[in-house]
Amino acid sequence: MTEKTEINVFGCGSSFGVPLSHDIWGNCDKSNPKNQRTRPSIFLKKAGKSILIDTSPDLRKQLIDNKIDNVGSVLYTHSHADHIHGINDLRTISLINRKKIPIYADKLTLETLQTSFSYLFTKSSTHGYEPILNGNILDGNSVEIEGFKIEVIRQNHGNIDSYGFIFDNKIAYNLDIKFFYDENYLDKIKGIECWFVGCLRYDEHPSHASYKEVIDWAQKVNANKTFLSHMTAHIDYDTEYKKLSGSNVFPAYDGLKLEV
Repeated sequence: MTEKTEINVFGCGSSFGVPLSHDIWGNCDKSNPKNQRTRPSIFLKKAGKSILIDTSPDLRKQLIDNKIDNVGSVLYTHSHADHIHGINDLRTISLINRKKIPIYADKLTLETLQTSFSYLFTKSSTHGYEPILNGNILDGNSVEIEGFKIEVIRQNHGNIDSYGFIFDNKIAYNLDIKFFYDENYLDKIKGIECWFVGCLRYDEHPSHASYKEVIDWAQKVNANKTFLSHMTAHIDYDTEYKKLSGSNVFPAYDGLKLEV
């Protein structure tokens, strides 16, 4: 019997979150809790082992809200602030569980983390903290982490690349993406159990695919369930749910839990 994977969406917002500061809600109905979006992160758990994808600036709140007291390993998609700046909140996880946490990222992202948050990796006379993280480079090849078989997908994100991931051939995660380098990628994940895909806004953007492109991709992939994530305040939950759910495409929301 195949082990089930628990999926917990910590955050599905873009870099500003929803609402933005100054209580700006854009097109989102502020009375709907599913429009309250923290910065993007997702948590997978299987057979008692777990993987966190990205450490958003809202990680402390996300861990508390989702009652998470342990993280097996962390995978990073890329080095942008909305995906890494909550890394300090891993200190609590490390202290409670008395362990170092392995993290995995491309070379650029790992170097950024080790430079900006050096005290998490090495002990120095300046701060005196015990290091809590072990850094590992993901070179774009397939890898097994925490019992998950992971295919690493290099994808364009404007001026840099980001990573997407396929877990156990049943969960795909492709958030910050302008286009796929692999022209056959959508065929590769066609009919997959669950796909999380970045859908920033309706208009064109220099480092993110447009809404129309994303919906066209979703129709081609025809996953059992596709979830839009990394959404700005331009995109209202109920509007998209009513428009798309009949074709098994749904806006994600913070706190969404699935089992596949």
